[in-house]
Amino acid sequence: MTAHLWLEHAAPYALGALDDNERVSFEEHLATCDLCAAEVRELSDVASLIARAGPVVSPPPALRDRILAEARGVRPMSSAAPTDGDQGARALEPPGRRAVAVPARRRWSMVVPWLAAAAAAVIAVYLGQQARTERTARAAAEQALASARLTLDSTGSTLARRDSLIQLLASPDVQAVTVSGSGPAPSAKYFLDRRGGRIAIAANSLPPAAPGRTYQLWGIETGKPPVSLGTFNTDSSGHALASVAVPAGLRIAVTAVTDEPSGGSRQPTTTPFLAATWKSE
Repeated sequence: MTAHLWLEHAAPYALGALDDNERVSFEEHLATCDLCAAEVRELSDVASLIARAGPVVSPPPALRDRILAEARGVRPMSSAAPTDGDQGARALEPPGRRAVAVPARRRWSMVVPWLAAAAAAVIAVYLGQQARTERTARAAAEQALASARLTLDSTGSTLARRDSLIQLLASPDVQAVTVSGSGPAPSAKYFLDRRGGRIAIAANSLPPAAPGRTYQLWGIETGKPPVSLGTFNTDSSGHALASVAVPAGLRIAVTAVTDEPSGGSRQPTTTPFLAATWKSE
């Protein structure tokens, strides 16, 4: 096989598209052919530029179609055996290694299909990166939306509690009782609306409950066991403001607070404190 026919392998070799047998044969030929070696170096430089261009250059929308259209318009190289005319022409060549220069137009026609394939691969990688970027951005947006919804829900709950407290404190039927211990002991003020069925406690100087513990508010009807009204805790400064519902039919005579395990208890397990006595209806 003469040197110029080996040139057909230069483009696929530069792009890594030859199978193992073709690659080995062509590399053996490259060791003895300066023309093919120069062609491979030139094409390798082009392939390297294409590969580096992929991540940072956005291909024009019509690039792929234009390259493929040009590739389809190129007539494939014939692999038929040389004709008698070709053999006669080669007989005039000097002995030794034959290195026939190939016209630039013909060489380009051999390279175009492989460059088209390389460009299509680069475009596919670029589009894949764009898709991954869009998926990442979409996931971040969905996470931000979920966080915003939680914030709105929390804000809505806070506003609802605030409105409930305002309504309770503004009720004309509300009763208020203040209780405090001796010295710097905790103090609390209760607000009870019997008709509205709600009670609020505003605690001061009450240290936060220990880890795994909580404060529990009880309503006690004369002659009956305590009934849980709910749990609460104070902030780092020892303040708390909580509003809870009073079970229907419960005629509260005394309210008190106990220190209980997290989640509360069915009945008090510690000594009650901040106890307040209420006048009967």
